[in-house]
This record gives sequence, structure tokens and C-alpha cells, in this order.
Amino acid sequence: MKHFIAILAAACCTLAINATTYSSHLKVVVNGIVSEQDEVQVEVTQTDGLYNLSLKNFCLSAEGITMPVGNIEVTGVEGVDEYGYTTILFKAPIAIVPGDDPAYQESDWIGPMLGDVPLDLTARFTDTALNANIDIELAIMGQTIGVSLFGVAPAASGLNGDVNKDGEVNIADINSVIDIILNN
Repeated sequence: MKHFIAILAAACCTLAINATTYSSHLKVVVNGIVSEQDEVQVEVTQTDGLYNLSLKNFCLSAEGITMPVGNIEVTGVEGVDEYGYTTILFKAPIAIVPGDDPAYQESDWIGPMLGDVPLDLTARFTDTALNANIDIELAIMGQTIGVSLFGVAPAASGLNGDVNKDGEVNIADINSVIDIILNN
């Protein structure tokens, strides 16, 4: 029974390790006009060695007007680990889906009306920091929307996964959980 509990605990820890939400500063440039937002949430997950990046409830804001665009979601991208961070590159058309911000109705989101849009993403991240650039090519309007994100994630500790309190959430925490279960 202890072995089953140890395996279950390890699986739960593994799931916790593979998702990071970054509180990001967003800078958007359209035709030379810059708009910025703070506290934009970007989530990076890893499943079976592939990464997913999600920018939820993306909006364009300029001169006091906010235009809800939608969710930008990139899935199944291989990552390269080097120099202490992971890099993902994605260049392909995607469909922007409606956001889930309760301030807007589903019909308010303009992204889904655009159909598939060419997207070019470069993201570099660690467990605690994210730097990403997204170019969205809008051929029908003859312009590119440039999106820059810089975000931080809260340091994991205690119940957030850092079981051995070494300042990192990693495989050592899974081993600590297994040791606790087997030795009690």
C-alpha cells in the first residue's frame, strides 16, 4: 500500500512541476503605436516533453479604448534547454479563440473572426522568469502586431511543491515525498 501511495504522490508532484503561471508585463506595438499592460497571465505547461504556452484574454488597448482579441494558445512545441533556460520556437498559423474574461461576451472577442493568423513565437523561460515575443501577421490589414512579454512566477515553496525546501521544485522533491511515505 505504501508503494501505491508513493507512486500516486510522485505522479501528483510531477503534474505540479509541469505548469507555471507567469504574471507578465505586456507591450504591444501596432503601426508604431505602443500600448502596455501589467498583470497579464501567461501559462507554460509541459506534457510528454512538449511545451504549451497560453496567453489568456489578450486585449489591445490604445488611447483609452480596449479591444478584446482572445486567447493565444500554442501547443506541442519542442523545447531546447541550454544556458539555464528553455527556449521554444513556433511559427505557423493559429486560430485565436474567445477569451473567458467575464467583462466581455463571447461575441466581443475579435480574434476568432480573423480565422487562422500566421504567428511567430520565441519564448525563453525558467521556473521563475519568462521572456517572450509574438508577432501576429494580419495580412488583410497589411500589418504585424508585435507582442512582448516579460513575466515572473512566484518562487515555489512549502505546499507549492518545494517539499525539501531547497528553493526549487524538481525531482528531488518527489524523492522527498517518497521517503516521507516509505519511512512513516
